[in-house]
Amino acid sequence: MRLRRHLLQINAISSTPEAARWLLRAFAIVLSIGILSGVYNFLLFTFNNDLSQRRGYMSSAIAEAHTFFTNRQVLLESLSLTALRTSAQSVPQSPTPGDEETHLLLSSDPAHAWSLWMTRRLEDYLREKQVSLLYVNTGERPQIKRLYNAAAQTPVIPSDILDQLRALESRNAPVNELWLSGRTGLRAHLYLFTRLDEHDAQAGWLGLEIDSHEVSTALSDQSAGTFLMVTADGMQVFSNSPAPDQQMCRPGNDGFFGFIGNGLLPERLVIRKDLTSSEWQLVYSIDLQSVLRGLWKQLLGSMVFCLLSLNLILLLTRRFEQRLIIPAIQRIQALVESEAFSRDVIQTAPVALCVLRRNDGQVVLENHLAQQWLGMGPARDLMGMSWVREAFMPTGRKGDDHVTVDGRHLCLSRATTRYKGEDVLLCAFSDISTRKQVEATLIEARRSADAANEAKTLFLATMSHEIRTPLYGVLGTLELLSRTRLDARQTEYLQVLEGASATLLQLICDVLDVSKIEANQLTLELSEFSPLELTQDVIHAYSAAAMSKGLQLYACLDPQLPKRLIGDVNRIRQVLNNLLGNALKFTDCGRVVLRVRATHLEGDHSELLWQVCDTGKGIAEDDQPLIFQPFYQTQGNQFAIAGSGLGLPICQRLTQLMHGQMRLVSERGLGTSVSLTLPLEVVASTGSTTLPRNLLAEPVYIVSPIRELAQTLSGWLHRWGARPHIGPPPDTAMLHGQLLLELHPGPLRRRLVEDWHGPQILASADGRSERLPEDRVWHVNLNNLTALHEVISQAQGLGGIRKDAQNHDSDMRRLDLRVLVAEDNAVNRTILKDQLEALGCSVELAADGEQALGRWQPGRFDVVLTDVNMPGLDGYALTKALHQRDKTLPIIGATANAMRGELERCLAAGMNHCLVKPFTLLDLYNCLAPYHGNRCDAL
Repeated sequence: MRLRRHLLQINAISSTPEAARWLLRAFAIVLSIGILSGVYNFLLFTFNNDLSQRRGYMSSAIAEAHTFFTNRQVLLESLSLTALRTSAQSVPQSPTPGDEETHLLLSSDPAHAWSLWMTRRLEDYLREKQVSLLYVNTGERPQIKRLYNAAAQTPVIPSDILDQLRALESRNAPVNELWLSGRTGLRAHLYLFTRLDEHDAQAGWLGLEIDSHEVSTALSDQSAGTFLMVTADGMQVFSNSPAPDQQMCRPGNDGFFGFIGNGLLPERLVIRKDLTSSEWQLVYSIDLQSVLRGLWKQLLGSMVFCLLSLNLILLLTRRFEQRLIIPAIQRIQALVESEAFSRDVIQTAPVALCVLRRNDGQVVLENHLAQQWLGMGPARDLMGMSWVREAFMPTGRKGDDHVTVDGRHLCLSRATTRYKGEDVLLCAFSDISTRKQVEATLIEARRSADAANEAKTLFLATMSHEIRTPLYGVLGTLELLSRTRLDARQTEYLQVLEGASATLLQLICDVLDVSKIEANQLTLELSEFSPLELTQDVIHAYSAAAMSKGLQLYACLDPQLPKRLIGDVNRIRQVLNNLLGNALKFTDCGRVVLRVRATHLEGDHSELLWQVCDTGKGIAEDDQPLIFQPFYQTQGNQFAIAGSGLGLPICQRLTQLMHGQMRLVSERGLGTSVSLTLPLEVVASTGSTTLPRNLLAEPVYIVSPIRELAQTLSGWLHRWGARPHIGPPPDTAMLHGQLLLELHPGPLRRRLVEDWHGPQILASADGRSERLPEDRVWHVNLNNLTALHEVISQAQGLGGIRKDAQNHDSDMRRLDLRVLVAEDNAVNRTILKDQLEALGCSVELAADGEQALGRWQPGRFDVVLTDVNMPGLDGYALTKALHQRDKTLPIIGATANAMRGELERCLAAGMNHCLVKPFTLLDLYNCLAPYHGNRCDAL
């Protein structure tokens, strides 16, 4: 068991990525050592093989040297054996020419006379081998005698030869052969001596003189390297090296072969052999560099192989480490860190976390909060099993759930997953007890806010009703008073009262609009409208005010404007009226321009830009961020009438409600520009147009002090089919009867082209569609494109002038209706009675709904006009009761409540119309006119 446990531990240790890294490195090291060992063995084998070859070459050279010297020794011995003892008288002193043999007398001493016979062939042999024959006698005065000279010149025998011979003879040991060397001048010679008679020491020495050149030639071998002959004392005799190594000259043992050198590395390969029958040694040496140079291919190949192999091993090792081992280590470390981090997160998480096993619902992992919130015991085990069953069922819930444990509200989030090889359920509990309390508090606060909002709405409705009711009496009375005869002062007073009442009504409407926006009761009423007609109506409404201040007011309308759009025309009109009113209010001189153009057209969607620019004093930079806040008013214009400060905030909120944008650009002393951009839906064209393209394609010359105005009218003329030209007409234009159009942004004071006598149209801010007394001269309103189109048509001979709808003031006809009025306010009853009688109606008054219901009889009344909010039987109940008796009876409601939903409630109750107080006589006429039959036309 211990062994098994130990093996398991070893297996676990060796299975780690770190162990794999060390095993990989160990394998790389072993493989590298194997490669290096193989390369070393290869180089060693190659080197040894080369050494063996070179040793063979050196041994062969030594053998040749042995042969060379053996031949000379044999020759000397042969010559010594041919020497004879003889007398000096019987030996001739010189050879005879032509003889085949030569008798040489070696010594003249009669006691020791020796002679030598030498044949012609021997002489030739000696000459060929460059060997000279010498004789040295013995005695008190030894001398060297040259018997035969093989060289071209007779060399001088060194004097130290005799000294060497005496030194050798003085030895006690017997010596038969001597090897000597000597140098005469630059040439060295080898001398080989032997005794003529080894038994007679007085016989003398017979010797051979061998030239160094002959020796060098015989001993030199390129394959064996350089040679060196040394004596037994280490003295150099012959060498073909200019500076031989001194270590080679040292005497040594016979048969040495190896490396010598002075440094750490050997320098030369040396073989040393003794010469035959001599103490001299012959040394051959080869420089190690030359040996290595001979092996450069093997060395280079081995080095390249080693480098490539080691680099490949290193690269593969690093590759394996980077791609396999290091990522595995990092993944393991990341896994360990992730698990440790996960455990820390689980323990420190502000929520309760637990992992439940699917099989039995037991807790596998949990944190401290889970133990604290869920507790420990059978109850938790039962809840865990229920959570596991619900989560692992095919239709089980896997989202959030709410549980209550010991009065604590917990939000349970669960998900099925796997942990340590088994299916588990991960549960996360967050304490929502505080949130539940906050939700309860918020619900209660919302109820309180709704109650306060309802109270506010009720207060606004009540105040609107209470204020509008007497205001209706004031405005109605003033309107009726204006229809009576008044003197100039009374008329002035009446106008002041009407202006103040209108200002009060506008202030009430503004405050009500702000309240509606804040209470989210303001809704849009979408309908079709013409942007051209809307702009012209707004300009006409402020023309009189502009002329009274001496300001120029005109519109620059884009000729590419869509004909019909869908939007809340009343709210757009309200915004434009407010912007123009502010511009006129804060502009003392100059002009106010309303520009309208389509900035984007795509399919049935359009984006229109209304821009109101003035030349007033402008708004200070510090006031611009606050200008759209309610009740904020700028300072510095003492001549302007102070307003409520609600106009621009209402405009901005209405713009946002219509998904548009409003932009303000202003600079003190230069003026203000306010832009309104709205996305609107384009109505598909049905073929009929407000301004048809039916003008003649004739030139129309346009002159104006403002070029922008001339360019705008030029675009419209081009759209209508004419040929506009901006600038004064030429002199020939009058002869051809061409048309001149003068544009005056203000009142018409003088003409721009005085000497023009052709057809001419004068368009000014105070113009009316009429023909002037002058021949072929028309006057028209500059801001009425419809009237301008008709005047140009008449000038071109296409038709007559229609009456301008803006200047048409038809009288309201008598309606002759029998009206039953139900109104609880006495003043309002009187005003309604006077207004209806002014319209030609017969009126019967009732103080409340019950009285009106009692006075109603079938066929007695044509219309019933009832107040909506009355004590007792109100207008809704009266309408219901009257419709039960006569379903076709027209009933018109009148209310001072302008809050959201009042109109819908009236219509839902069965009323045909609903008038919001205060209403004018014209509004009342337009509401009653449809019930007069075909005899009455609505205004």
